[in-house]
Amino acid sequence: MNSQPTPFQVPPPKQSVYWQKALIWQSLGFLIMVVLTWSDAIFDLAHVILGLPHREVDINRTAIITVVIVLLWMFSGYKIYLVVSRLSYLESFLHVCAWCRKIEHNAQWLSLETHFAQKTGGKVSHGICPDCAEKVMRESREGAGPQHPTSNTQHPTSSLQARPAPLP
Repeated sequence: MNSQPTPFQVPPPKQSVYWQKALIWQSLGFLIMVVLTWSDAIFDLAHVILGLPHREVDINRTAIITVVIVLLWMFSGYKIYLVVSRLSYLESFLHVCAWCRKIEHNAQWLSLETHFAQKTGGKVSHGICPDCAEKVMRESREGAGPQHPTSNTQHPTSSLQARPAPLP
């Protein structure tokens, strides 16, 4: 038997991504780039490490490179903020099964009633909205019997069809 779960058996885990964590790691990378740029300008790292010919210190060139790095840092930081904020927003959606209408909460699939009872502490009761009531009455008058919206079977009260009023 194949014990590997198929993609339809196990939903992907929710990720708790916060833009602050991503920004810290990105900032650390850019800070290292700035430090290396200035270290190379001051200590001539290319000469010391690689044995390349010695070059004079050019503070203006290094300052321009630093400004470009900082501008790229700010732009990419803003983009990271937008992307990670969007991901966090999308992960906050309530997952509802398209077939049985159960709701995923804390890696459990709960019925709608159970989910609301756990979240609000209130009790759940069933009723019928005006649109569905109108549809049920229309189907009853047509003689087809009301259909439950989430199944292909007739609603349990379909045997209690209302009879149309006699015409005068």
